[in-house]
Amino acid sequence: MIKNRRLSKSIADAGWGKFVQYLEYKCLKYGKTIVKVPPSGTSQTCVCGAHVPKDLSVRVHKCPECGLTADRDVVSAMVILQRAS
Repeated sequence: MIKNRRLSKSIADAGWGKFVQYLEYKCLKYGKTIVKVPPSGTSQTCVCGAHVPKDLSVRVHKCPECGLTADRDVVSAMVILQRAS
Protein backbone atom coordinates (compact mmCIF):
# COMPACT_ATOMS: atom_id res chain seq x y z
CA MET A 1 0.00 0.00 0.00
CA ILE A 2 2.93 2.36 0.63
CA LYS A 3 3.68 2.31 -3.15
CA ASN A 4 0.30 3.94 -3.85
CA ARG A 5 1.15 7.65 -4.26
CA ARG A 6 -2.20 8.79 -2.89
CA LEU A 7 -2.03 6.68 0.25
CA SER A 8 1.70 6.53 0.98
CA LYS A 9 1.97 9.87 2.81
CA SER A 10 -1.09 9.14 4.95
CA ILE A 11 0.17 5.66 5.81
CA ALA A 12 3.63 6.95 6.70
CA ASP A 13 2.16 9.78 8.80
CA ALA A 14 -0.10 7.33 10.63
CA GLY A 15 2.91 5.12 11.35
CA TRP A 16 4.91 7.99 12.86
CA GLY A 17 1.83 9.16 14.76
CA LYS A 18 1.39 5.74 16.35
CA PHE A 19 5.10 5.60 17.18
CA VAL A 20 4.88 8.99 18.95
CA GLN A 21 1.80 7.76 20.85
CA TYR A 22 3.77 4.77 22.12
CA LEU A 23 6.67 6.99 23.13
CA GLU A 24 4.37 9.38 25.00
CA TYR A 25 2.72 6.46 26.80
CA LYS A 26 6.06 4.97 27.85
CA CYS A 27 7.41 8.35 28.98
CA LEU A 28 4.30 8.97 31.08
CA LYS A 29 4.53 5.47 32.57
CA TYR A 30 8.18 5.89 33.61
CA GLY A 31 8.02 9.57 34.59
CA LYS A 32 10.04 10.83 31.61
CA THR A 33 9.50 13.81 29.34
CA ILE A 34 9.22 13.70 25.57
CA VAL A 35 10.22 16.74 23.54
CA LYS A 36 9.10 17.05 19.91
CA VAL A 37 11.75 18.91 17.91
CA PRO A 38 11.09 20.06 14.36
CA PRO A 39 13.92 18.57 12.29
CA SER A 40 13.78 21.18 9.52
CA GLY A 41 17.14 22.70 8.68
CA THR A 42 19.19 20.48 10.99
CA SER A 43 21.36 19.16 8.17
CA GLN A 44 22.13 22.72 7.07
CA THR A 45 23.03 23.98 10.56
CA CYS A 46 26.19 23.50 12.61
CA VAL A 47 26.33 22.89 16.35
CA CYS A 48 27.82 26.38 16.71
CA GLY A 49 24.73 27.84 15.00
CA ALA A 50 26.33 28.67 11.65
CA HIS A 51 24.36 28.02 8.47
CA VAL A 52 26.30 25.53 6.32
CA PRO A 53 24.39 24.83 3.07
CA LYS A 54 25.15 21.57 1.26
CA ASP A 55 23.61 19.19 -1.27
CA LEU A 56 22.32 15.75 -0.32
CA SER A 57 25.34 14.22 -2.06
CA VAL A 58 27.69 15.82 0.49
CA ARG A 59 27.95 13.37 3.40
CA VAL A 60 30.58 15.18 5.48
CA HIS A 61 29.77 18.35 7.42
CA LYS A 62 32.58 20.92 7.40
CA CYS A 63 31.87 24.14 9.28
CA PRO A 64 33.86 27.20 8.15
CA GLU A 65 33.01 29.02 11.41
CA CYS A 66 34.11 26.59 14.14
CA GLY A 67 36.05 24.03 12.05
CA LEU A 68 33.89 21.04 13.03
CA THR A 69 34.25 18.12 10.61
CA ALA A 70 31.95 15.14 11.13
CA ASP A 71 29.39 12.94 9.41
CA ARG A 72 26.41 14.99 8.27
CA ASP A 73 23.87 12.77 10.09
CA VAL A 74 25.82 12.89 13.35
CA VAL A 75 25.89 16.69 13.29
CA SER A 76 22.15 16.77 12.53
CA ALA A 77 21.51 14.55 15.54
CA MET A 78 23.63 16.84 17.72
CA VAL A 79 21.67 19.89 16.53
CA ILE A 80 18.35 18.14 17.30
CA LEU A 81 19.66 17.25 20.76
CA GLN A 82 20.64 20.89 21.29
CA ARG A 83 17.20 22.11 20.27
CA ALA A 84 15.57 19.71 22.71
CA SER A 85 17.56 21.04 25.67
